[in-house]
Amino acid sequence: MSVLRMKLATIIGPLRDLDAVLLDCVAGHEFHPESAVSLMKEVEGLYPLDSANPYQDTLRRTERLLSVLGVGAGKGAAVPVLSEGPSGRYLSELEARTEALLAERGECAGRAAEAGQLCSQLKVLRDVNIPIEGLLHVTYTKFRFGRLPRDIYNHFLPIVKGFPDVFFFTTDIQKEYVYGMYLVPRAEAERVDALLASLQFERIRLSDKLRGSSEEAEQIARAELEESQTRIGEIDQELMDMAAREHAALSAAFHHTRRLSLAFEVKRYAARSEESFYLTGWIPEARISGFERAFTRWDDVSLFLINEEERDAGFTPPTKLNNNALVRPFEPFVSMYGLPAYNEIDPTPLVALTYPLLFGVMFGDVGHAAILLLAGLLMWKRKGMWIGRVLCYCAAGSALFGLIYGCVFGDEHLLPWGFKVLHSSGTIFFILRAAIYAGAALVALSILLNIINGIRQRDWEKVVFGPASLTGFVLYFGVVFTVLPFIGFGSSPFPIPVLLCMIVLPALIIFFKGSPGLTGFFELFDVFLSFVTNTVSFLRVGAYAIAHASLMAVVFNIAQSPDGSRSVFVLVVGNLIVAGLEAVLVAIQVLRLQYYEIFGRFFSGAGKPYKPLNAEE
Repeated sequence: MSVLRMKLATIIGPLRDLDAVLLDCVAGHEFHPESAVSLMKEVEGLYPLDSANPYQDTLRRTERLLSVLGVGAGKGAAVPVLSEGPSGRYLSELEARTEALLAERGECAGRAAEAGQLCSQLKVLRDVNIPIEGLLHVTYTKFRFGRLPRDIYNHFLPIVKGFPDVFFFTTDIQKEYVYGMYLVPRAEAERVDALLASLQFERIRLSDKLRGSSEEAEQIARAELEESQTRIGEIDQELMDMAAREHAALSAAFHHTRRLSLAFEVKRYAARSEESFYLTGWIPEARISGFERAFTRWDDVSLFLINEEERDAGFTPPTKLNNNALVRPFEPFVSMYGLPAYNEIDPTPLVALTYPLLFGVMFGDVGHAAILLLAGLLMWKRKGMWIGRVLCYCAAGSALFGLIYGCVFGDEHLLPWGFKVLHSSGTIFFILRAAIYAGAALVALSILLNIINGIRQRDWEKVVFGPASLTGFVLYFGVVFTVLPFIGFGSSPFPIPVLLCMIVLPALIIFFKGSPGLTGFFELFDVFLSFVTNTVSFLRVGAYAIAHASLMAVVFNIAQSPDGSRSVFVLVVGNLIVAGLEAVLVAIQVLRLQYYEIFGRFFSGAGKPYKPLNAEE
């Protein structure tokens, strides 16, 4: 059910043909390899073929070249099996050309950055008509260049200029800062530096490459900047031309190397004797015919396909989910819990049905459903997030029950119909009772699914005995129809003697089949307790529906003004807060119900993932 059927394939042939067979027959097919040594323990004289992959380095180099040139590898088309020599020389030559261009581009980028920095410095060194390099190497004075806040300059710098041994020259005045330089005798430099530092003077260190006056230096720097940027543009164009010219060949080299690498990865799972190789793995039944055709060209190679009923019970096939497009968005929820075992029911269709319905019951509102739909579409279409598709399903469930409740943006009076949640206490109690019995139906369904699993697995003890078996199914309904009427949730359809039989007889079977004694008693008590708590846990479904109506009633009360009008701003903000908060909380609670109250009874999540080493992905 929603899991691809698998066949175990065993390939035996001459050891000399192993590499060619892997490339010709296995690479490119959906082949999930298993350790042949482990699966063929009864065959003596087998040992593994295990060594470092010699193609990994070449594959990484090819991937890096594709990334540097900004091109993709494209689809894995069939490529000729080239010898390693020409392929290696081609990569080395291409790497040398690209590395040389990239190194030159890096140098040009460094020069451009330096020239840009010089230009930015020269913008605030205007009207300096003496050689700047001379100021940097004066003998008897200290030269400083920097800036200070303009308000401090206006108030305090005239005082500094009054000192006979300090010569301050303003070079540029801007909105917030004043740029300038000063000369001071070396003997007074430390005192003056401290004084100006107290006035928030920030020193700017000038590049020692500045030459000539500020105007001359700026012309030189701009020429250097333009020359470097021009060369960078030429290099980028050369790389683009190279990418267009070499794309096909580089892509072919990538797929060729990847094919060799993945074939070698399969080789690591093989076993060998003195003259033969042995390879085992799983193939989906739908791909068997194409896989068999690949071996028709090899007379000395044998392919054996083992059916499910013929293989050893210890050979557990991997799991590959096979759901249709409508159900597939919910597969990540199942994968987070664990993959179904090969012969176990895939719960994805059940989740796809019950998750949006439970969400809708707990958060039924037509208006909020529109917000959820918009958010889901944005997450799905713009961001490519799988949770966006799930949110669209949840929006549909919310809209459905919003119509049933007659609720639009929390208002239960806009629609003339609907099952108004807060209409009366009787209505509230009906919602809670319906939630309890819906939960009981889902728990019963999970027990039935476990029974089906037992039949599929030929585990008759799972089918007949245990809390989630035929015996447990009868016991569950006996407990439910005894406890729920007792706490006020409806009446039992069975008379008391029948209920006693439904409880006592299955309980005795489970007790004596398990661990008779004190341990068995506590285990049986735990079964009773879990039946009750798992069912009562579904009260949260109705409680959230009531909470939504109550929260929106609070929003309307806050928005209500004394003159009878309503604040549109409060209504909008309140709806957004309630919609966002409830969407998160309800989504978590529904997932919790799936995991703890439903999955735990029939789903082990012990499957191993299907990982084919497929060179044509």
